Amino acid sequence: MELINSIIGFIIAIGILVTFHEYGHFIVARFCNVKVLKFSVGFGKPIITKKDKDTDTEYSICMIPLGGYVQMLESKNQDGDSNNIQENDLKYCFDKKNVFQRFAIVAAGPIFNLILAIIFFTFTYMNGIGGIKPAINISDNTEKFQIISVNDTNVSRWQDVRIEILNNVMNEQPILLTLLSNDKEKIEYPITYNSSILNSEGDIIQNIGLNISYPNNEAIIGTVTNKDNNKNIKIGDKIIFINEISINSWTEFVRFIHSNPNELIKIVAERDDKRVEYESKILSKNGIGFLGVSKKNDLSQFVKVRYDFNDSFSKALNSTTDYTLLTFKMIGRLVVGDANVKNLSGPLSIAQFSGRSLEMGLSYFLYLLAILSVSLGVLNLLPIPMLDGGHLVYYTYEIITGRELPQTIQAGAQIAGLAILGMIMIIAFYNDFVRIFS
Repeated sequence: MELINSIIGFIIAIGILVTFHEYGHFIVARFCNVKVLKFSVGFGKPIITKKDKDTDTEYSICMIPLGGYVQMLESKNQDGDSNNIQENDLKYCFDKKNVFQRFAIVAAGPIFNLILAIIFFTFTYMNGIGGIKPAINISDNTEKFQIISVNDTNVSRWQDVRIEILNNVMNEQPILLTLLSNDKEKIEYPITYNSSILNSEGDIIQNIGLNISYPNNEAIIGTVTNKDNNKNIKIGDKIIFINEISINSWTEFVRFIHSNPNELIKIVAERDDKRVEYESKILSKNGIGFLGVSKKNDLSQFVKVRYDFNDSFSKALNSTTDYTLLTFKMIGRLVVGDANVKNLSGPLSIAQFSGRSLEMGLSYFLYLLAILSVSLGVLNLLPIPMLDGGHLVYYTYEIITGRELPQTIQAGAQIAGLAILGMIMIIAFYNDFVRIFS
C-alpha cells in the first residue's frame, strides 16, 4: 500500500508542478505572439495526445513523468541551420522576438512555480496544518521546556523550529531559544554550534544537539495495521517485555523490532491494569523488521494552526520567500563544499515523501507541494545550461553587449550543463537508494 501511495503521490505532485511550470512558458509565449508547437507533460512515448484545431498546438501526456517541455516555432535549429520557415510565419518565431520577450518567456516557468507555492501555502494555512509542539530537556533537568520562539520569531511546530534554525545557521547568526517551563516561566536558552554543522548528514535539529522531549514515548500501541501476524496485540497494550528483555520506551521497542526481522517473539504487556502474554511474528521489509503497529499519539502535544485568508496569504508570501532564499543558500553551500551532498534528495525520496504526506491529509500534501514547487523554481533558475537559468544568462549577456552569445560557446555550454545535471542526478539517485534501502 505504501508503494502504491508513493507512486500515486509522485505522479500527482510532479504532474501538477511540471504542468504549471510549463504553462508559465506557454502563456507568456502566447502573450508575446509566439506560436507554440507542442505542450508536453513528461517525456517519451505519448499516452494522450490532442491537437488544437485553431492554434495547431499539440498537447500530450507522456510515459516518463520527470519533466516536460514547450516547443515553440523557431527559424533555426540548435545547430544554427535554417528551419525553412515561411516568411509570413517568421513573426511568430521565438528566436525572432526581442531579447526582453525571450527573457520573459523563459523566466515565466520558474516564476509560475513560485506563484504556485504561494497558492499552496495559502490553502495550507487556511485549511490548517498540524504538528508536534516543540519541547526539549535542558542539562540534566528532566523537566520538559516548550520552545515558543527562535530569535524572537514565534514557533508552534517542530517544522517552524527547523526552518528558523536552518535560516540562522545558513546566515551564521547566533541562535537564542525562548523556552516556557511547566510553571509558565520564560527562559532564554542560547545554542552554540560549529559553522561546519551543515556538513553533517541528517536532521539539523538533532545535529545541533537539542535534547528533544518526545511526546508519549511509552511503548503503547495506538493502531494495528497488519493483523495477520498481530492477532493477539490490542490497541492500548503497553509493551513491557519482549523475549524477557525490558522495554522502557517506544524508541527501544522500535529499535528491537527493526533489529530482529523474521523473529517469533514473546510479548508481555499491560492491558486493562493486567499483565498479558502472547506471541507475535516480526516481518521483514528490505531486511528491516516491522510489526505493523504504530504508537498511541499524545494529543495534548499536538497543535493545529489555522489562519484567515489575509494572514494565510501574508504567511504564504513569507514562507515562499524563506524557502526560496534558504534553497539558494543551501545550493551555494553545496557548491563550495560547506554542506553535505548526502542530504541531496532525488525522485525516489520525493515519491516516498509524496506518498506519506498524501496519507497524512490534504494540508500536509499541499505543504509538500509548496516546498517542491519552490525547489523546482529555484533549480530552474540556476545558471546551468539546459536549465531556464542558463538561457537567462545568455539573454543577460545579449542585453549587456547587444549581441547574441556565439553559437559555439552555447553548444559547449550545453554539453557542460548536461554533464553537471547528470552528476547531480546520479548523486541524488544514489542518496535515495542508500536512504531508502539501507
